[in-house]
Amino acid sequence: MDLQKIIEDLVDTFLLAGDLSLQLREKGLSKEIKSDSTPVSNGDIEVNNFISSKISSVTPNIPIISEETSENKDNSKLKDFWLVDPIDGTYDYINNLEEFTINAGLIINNKPVAGLINAPAKKKNVLFLW
Repeated sequence: MDLQKIIEDLVDTFLLAGDLSLQLREKGLSKEIKSDSTPVSNGDIEVNNFISSKISSVTPNIPIISEETSENKDNSKLKDFWLVDPIDGTYDYINNLEEFTINAGLIINNKPVAGLINAPAKKKNVLFLW
């Protein structure tokens, strides 16, 4: 598995996901409260779908665990998976603040090996490989 290639293939997706998050926020977000009493917006869901689609095309054999979907959340047997939080800091995102990020980490054999973080309102992004 070429981790550097995987991350390079996803960089543009994370930059575009950041643009998408800001465009959606500019148009106006709808929000709900999840069962755990935390907010979720249509931006969280749309960014999640956008990122998940690309991750699945780049690494089709690696499942995704996302904060915004129930798929794979209860599968404690997974050793290889993507861990996605499409909008970390939804409260700030909804309230037009800068402190939110778009995140994904690749876990292989139960250890983090790579990740992507984009802070689109601050125009900062980070890619990392272990």
